[in-house]
Parts: sequence; C-alpha cells; structure tokens
Amino acid sequence: MKSKLVILFLVLLTIVNVAALATIVYHRCSFKRHFPLIGRSDMHIDFMKQELDLNDEQIREFESQRERFKIETEPILDSIRAKREELMDEVAAEKPNVEKLDKLAEEIGALEIMLKKKTTTHLLEGKALLTPEQQKNFLSLFKKGRDRMRGFRDRGKGIEGQPRHPNFEEGK
Repeated sequence: MKSKLVILFLVLLTIVNVAALATIVYHRCSFKRHFPLIGRSDMHIDFMKQELDLNDEQIREFESQRERFKIETEPILDSIRAKREELMDEVAAEKPNVEKLDKLAEEIGALEIMLKKKTTTHLLEGKALLTPEQQKNFLSLFKKGRDRMRGFRDRGKGIEGQPRHPNFEEGK
C-alpha cells in the first residue's frame, strides 16, 4: 500500500512538473510572437520616422549618424563609469585620499564636458537633415523629453520644491 502511494505521488509530481514546463514554454513563445524583440536603436529610428515623417534618405542618414555617435561616445562612457567606480572605491577606503578624489572628480568632469560637446554636435547634425517643419517637431520632442525627465527628478522634492533629506538615524 505504501509503495502504491509513493508511485502515485511521483506520477502526480511528474504531471505537475510537465504541465508547469509546458506553460512556461507556451508563454515564452506567445510573448515572442506578440512582442518581437527589437533593438533600442530600431525603436529610436522607428519613433523618429513616425514622429517626424522622415523619408528613406533621412532615415539612412540618421542611422549612420547614430552609429558614428555610438562609436565615438562609447569609450567616453566607459571611462566615466571606470572613473566613478574608482572614485567610489576611494571614498569607501578607510582613509580616503582627498587629492585623488579631487583629481578623479576633475577627470570625470572633463569627460562629461567632452560627452556633452559630442552630443550637441550629434544633435545639430541630426537637425541639419530635417526640413523646417520637421525641425519644429524635432525640437518639440526634445522639450517634451526634457520636461518628462524634469518631472522624474522633481518627484523626490519635498515642501515648496525643497529636496527632502533622508533621516538616517530614524531609518528613513
């Protein structure tokens, strides 16, 4: 009798596991079919094409510019990340070297200035590809994006726009 219960339990457990695996596989296949994965770059170009009514030549040029921009800025972004990590390691040290921290902050600042200049150049190159009407829409999109980002940043504000400082003593 005991062995029959064990066998029955194992059969039920196997059925449950097979059903769970089949459900997982089904949902993964269903998700991929309904939401095909596309790269961020593809989404960006599709969005710009739709919002600005770009022609095929403009799309090709935007894609080319975007690829050049990515190639130019990726090493800068990597350097900024590395410098920030180095800075945090120094801050975490038992006796941080203030001169090293100042030097790292200056290096990060210089890299960020370089990145901003490349970004500005990239935006101006993109704007130059557009008709006057498309340029108005282009600038409007950037203003909306900036306003949206400002809204995210302002969510952490307290009374009258003043930042709320955490009270670490109370665990808040």
